[in-house]
Formats: sequence, C-alpha cells, structure tokens
Amino acid sequence: MPSTQAFSLTDLTGQFADWLALHALPTWAAAGQTQAGVFREALTLDGQPVIRPRRGRVQTRQAYVYAQAGLLGWQGPWREAASRGLDVLRRDFARPDGLCRTLVSEDGAPLDETVMVYDQAFALLALATAKRAGLTDPSHEAWAVAIREGLLARPSPHGGVPESGDQPYQANAHMHLLEACLAWESAGGDAGWARLSDQIVDLALTHFIDAEGGFLREFFTADWSPAPGTDGRLVEPGHQFEWVWLLTLYGRARRSPAALDAARRLYDVGLTGVSATSGLVMDALEEDGSVRRPGSRLWPQTEWLKAALILAEDDEAGSEARETRLREARQALGSLFRYLTPEGLWRDQYDGASADKGFVDEPAPASSLYHIMVAFLQLTLSQAQPKGTDAALASTGKFGDRPHQKGA
Repeated sequence: MPSTQAFSLTDLTGQFADWLALHALPTWAAAGQTQAGVFREALTLDGQPVIRPRRGRVQTRQAYVYAQAGLLGWQGPWREAASRGLDVLRRDFARPDGLCRTLVSEDGAPLDETVMVYDQAFALLALATAKRAGLTDPSHEAWAVAIREGLLARPSPHGGVPESGDQPYQANAHMHLLEACLAWESAGGDAGWARLSDQIVDLALTHFIDAEGGFLREFFTADWSPAPGTDGRLVEPGHQFEWVWLLTLYGRARRSPAALDAARRLYDVGLTGVSATSGLVMDALEEDGSVRRPGSRLWPQTEWLKAALILAEDDEAGSEARETRLREARQALGSLFRYLTPEGLWRDQYDGASADKGFVDEPAPASSLYHIMVAFLQLTLSQAQPKGTDAALASTGKFGDRPHQKGA
C-alpha cells in the first residue's frame, strides 16, 4: 500500500475500496477457496495456499465476508463464494445436533468435535448476512435458531453461555455472540435474538466492564468475578474498541444511555493502548494501564477504526469531539494500511518487542479478512449520512462503480 501521510480520510477510503475490490476479494475467492468451496486457512505472501487442518471459524468468517461484499455491491463472484462456503460448512462442520465442530482435516474428516461458542457465533453471523444478501436457502434460518437454542441449553449458573476449554467464563465469546444476535435482529429474525442480545449486554454492563475503571476484562470465575491471577488483570485494547462498536449499535437500537456511556468510557481505555512509539494499537495491557504485550496484531487496528467512526457519527457536525474522532479514524486506517500488501494479502503481527520492530514473516491468515471487511463496512455506514466537511466521503466507499478485478 502507498504511504498514507499526505492523504485525507476520504482519499484513504477510496484506496481501501480499490484494494478490497481489485485485489483482496479476487485473491481470496480464487487462491483462497477451492473449487469445492473450501476456504483456505492462510496464503503465503506470494499467494500460495497453506495446507493445514481447517477451522470452522475460518469457513464461517469467509462466507460472511463474501456475503457482505455482495451487500456492498462487489461485482465479483461473491454469491458463488458465499454459497459454496456455507455448503461446505454444513457438510464438513455441522454435527448431528446442528452445532458446529471446531476442526476438520484437509479432506473434511472430523478432527475435533468440540463446540466452541466462538465458532457458533460466526456461523450465526454468516447465516444472518447470507439471508440479508439474498442467499435464500430456507433452511438457513432454522439452522441458526437450532444453534442458538443449542447454546442456550448449556447455560452458566450465573448467566451467559460458558465457552469450551480452560477459560469457560469469558467476555470474548459473548462479544461475538452479541454481534451475531444483532445481525439476526437486522435480518428480521425472531424475538429470541433480541432477548439474547439484552442478556449479553446486561452481563457486559454489570460484570465484564469494571465499574470503577470503565475497562473491559477478559476472564472470570463462574460467578463473573474477575479471574484470579494474571488472567483476571488482562485488558486488551482491541476488545475495548470492538465492544465500543457493538455497545453503540445496541445502545442506539434500544435507546440505552448506559450502553452508550459505557462505549465512550471503553474508547478512552482503548486509546491508552495506542503505542506512542509505533502509533499502533498494542495487543495487551494490565488493569493498571501498564503494557503486558507491546506487539500489535492487525485486527486491533480495524477495531480502533470502527470505534472512532461510529462515535464520530453521534457527535455534532464541526464539533471538536467529532473532528478528533475523525482524525483518530484516519490514524487507525493509516495504521491498518501498514499491514496490507498490494497483492491483497497482509502481515498479521508487528513485533513491538524486537530490536528492529518489524513484521513477523509468516503467511497471511484468512481469519483477518473478516476484521478488514467489518472495518470497511463501518466506513460505508459512517458515510451514509455524512456530516460537515467530510461529506465527500459519501461517494468513495462502496463497490458498485468498481470492477471486480484489476484491468477489468
């Protein structure tokens, strides 16, 4: 990607749209997906598939990406990519009870039957987005309801849904489950989605978010007290920003001042995780604000962008608060661009602890495209009702006037 220093947020948004439409989406629909519909786990930085066992969360995230690309007007083969991806999800990952297993081999043989709440959340998100995009398999909604009810049949004694593994009481799985519930609310799902959204947000406001410090913890005990030791003190800046986005969407829909106020406090906490040295969002802090892990993965940069943009929408046009959020959004988008390669790929990890502070040399994980797409989606949503001097953004974000491959 080119240097971003001389470009406005408007210019950067157009560059982002071109990168997605001309490079990333075509690359991952071709080299990143087999003819049978299997989404690859990763591509090397020269575009070669990495062969390894396949996770359900990658299949669902990529199906979501292409359904969302269709909603945004991309002219490439989004329908085929998303439909074939969902077919593979049902064939290779759906268990007899409708819930999704976590891992299969390259040829689709089950390797791990574990039901991860995290994985179910992304299956639900993909199915909701497919419905909104017009992929009208009549069984999709029934399958989504079956997944939801299967999760609710495994409740925590103090509310919420326990995750599989050694950290059953956690905020992150609930965060993505909230995202999926809100997606189904938008897609016209039944009242059960709103009820589950309300339950998750209540947990977040009463337990996940520290009442005094306004920051979100990651891990808890069965009664939703902070987990003992270092697990209970972990604060991830990227997740502060991700919850900002979701709580703002929820707070608007429910007219909930508590959710909206919590979102703005979380945003301030997230900003403390932006490195003064690199300008990137760091991976992890302690609850006292000190740095636990100084490296910076790609995904927190996308969450910072989403959070800054959605908060700016609710600020008065021309206000100092709005202009500050838009400057921060431009900084976040510039930070994200540092990870992207011209070929539609990306580096995933910036090693802030190394002597040269460079990027880790490794393949591009497919799972990051979900984060990239949602960040781009928020750019388009923020431009739908532009305010003040940034009105020119309204014409730069969507794919409808762009070819789906370079030179078309």
